[in-house]
Amino acid sequence: MKLEAIYHKPYSEFAFPVAPDTLVIRLRTAKNDVNTCILIYHEKYDTSQRGKVKMDKVASDGMFDYYEVELNVGIKRIKYMFYLEDNYSIKWYSSDGFFDYMPQWGHFTYSYICKDDIFHEVEWFRNSTIYQIFPDRFAKFPPDTENSGKRTIHGGNIKGIIDRFDHLVKLGVDVVYLNPIFKSESYHRYDVVDYYEIDPMFGSKEELRELMDLCHKNGIKVIFDGVFNHSGDKFFAFRDVVEKGEKSKYANWYFINSFPVQGYPRPNYECFSFYGGMPKLNTGNPETAKYFLDVVKYWTVEFGVDGWRLDAADEVDRKFWRKLRDMLKDLNKDVVLIGEIFDEASSWLWGDQFDSVINYPLKAMINDLFAYRSIDVETFRNRISGYIMKFNKKVLSSLVNIISTHDTPRFLTLCNGDEKRFEMAVVFQFTFPGVPLIYYGDEIGMEGEGDPDCRRPMIWDEAKWNKKTLELYKFLIGLRKRFDALRTGEYGELPVTGCNGILAYRRGRGENGIIVAMNTLDRKENVVVETGDSFDTVKAFESLKDEERLNVDKKRINICLNPFEWRIYKACGEL
Repeated sequence: MKLEAIYHKPYSEFAFPVAPDTLVIRLRTAKNDVNTCILIYHEKYDTSQRGKVKMDKVASDGMFDYYEVELNVGIKRIKYMFYLEDNYSIKWYSSDGFFDYMPQWGHFTYSYICKDDIFHEVEWFRNSTIYQIFPDRFAKFPPDTENSGKRTIHGGNIKGIIDRFDHLVKLGVDVVYLNPIFKSESYHRYDVVDYYEIDPMFGSKEELRELMDLCHKNGIKVIFDGVFNHSGDKFFAFRDVVEKGEKSKYANWYFINSFPVQGYPRPNYECFSFYGGMPKLNTGNPETAKYFLDVVKYWTVEFGVDGWRLDAADEVDRKFWRKLRDMLKDLNKDVVLIGEIFDEASSWLWGDQFDSVINYPLKAMINDLFAYRSIDVETFRNRISGYIMKFNKKVLSSLVNIISTHDTPRFLTLCNGDEKRFEMAVVFQFTFPGVPLIYYGDEIGMEGEGDPDCRRPMIWDEAKWNKKTLELYKFLIGLRKRFDALRTGEYGELPVTGCNGILAYRRGRGENGIIVAMNTLDRKENVVVETGDSFDTVKAFESLKDEERLNVDKKRINICLNPFEWRIYKACGEL
């Protein structure tokens, strides 16, 4: 038994509550090393309340297996240890280490399941599909017929979004996420000059109210982009620092290394990256924090903003995020907070900071399998499993799943225009746990390299749309609305025999379960997917095909998949 690989830590992703009477406990072991894992537990102060339960292996990555149990035994104060067997030995594992006998002391402890420590999902958000709009590039009203797509500023505005609102309704999205709309110096508006004003090029506050009302009347939520890591260099506080130097009452609003302030050739103050036009805000300063908390409160209360996507969130102090969360949740517990974090972000997702993050690590895996084809299915599955085990399981259904954003090349371009591989990625995005985000134009087949090419103006000439891609998005959005399994069902890998290039997995169980299978290879494959006892019969359905009844036995489906073909299966029951 490889003891050095065995790991557990209370109050982490290895032990967390999901309900007032339920504690999830996980254990990591070396891959294919342990045959049996049993949790032994008792009440913290009353050892007569005791028991044991076998743990299930729920995931495996390249190096480790992960065992899990949801302990619901009527006690909230729990002491526990693990009993392990391999082919040759037995061990007991406690906080004091490993033993050949059951120790009397040294139990791991979860002292009390506190109701307020449970991560609570924002239900409307978890059930949503998001549509991201880059305002300058989406639509202009009246339309600009001379827009060649080559200018820096294209003049998109709020009236343009209103004019094209029917596109969002027909698509079926539930949320509109707007990149920054506040008064700024640039076309992207991440260098804010005035946080209390709409950029005049976008329109007026009255027009914004009209858009907000239109969205809400059609059941569509609105998420704003909050830029609180940095301001623009024309923001009143920074201008004052530039003018008055260390005597400015706003000097502590920023991180100034020396005076006088110099932006070029190299800023002598901290900023976003090393761009002097975006000086970094000191949100640890109480006056700075209060100003931006008031900004968020103003837009949330006055305009009914439903959520905030928070730019460069991992560069802002967590005390500020906790203050922001407490303030917003007191106003409206259903306001959603989404952090923009490019790396693994589980430490922001314990219910005290964010409700969700933009899931860039998942995008990296999707890129590697479907776009770059740099990894095989086994590697992909290993990476997915390891990633899932980093999170409180209640968080997964709320993470924002992306394949394209305003900061990345469009996914179809990453696929070198290969529509089949693009389709597979979209199917995975919509059927993996999380909230799918559509970057404007992806639904009609737009392409684009990195910033700024990925921010091309939206194409409104329908003759240039990829109608098949549009129908795929409509189909998948509708599928998520129809089946709870795709919004809340647990994810589980399914064994495949016959070819290692087939990715197969399930969402949910029983007659409400969904099975997905896709061929990531450029050749036709015949395979058998092991579905388990919960799937008695299945029906297959795709966006552009009629339903087909499959003759299967209780535990497997025989599938013939063409190159880069995908299938979605519904377990027995009505479609």
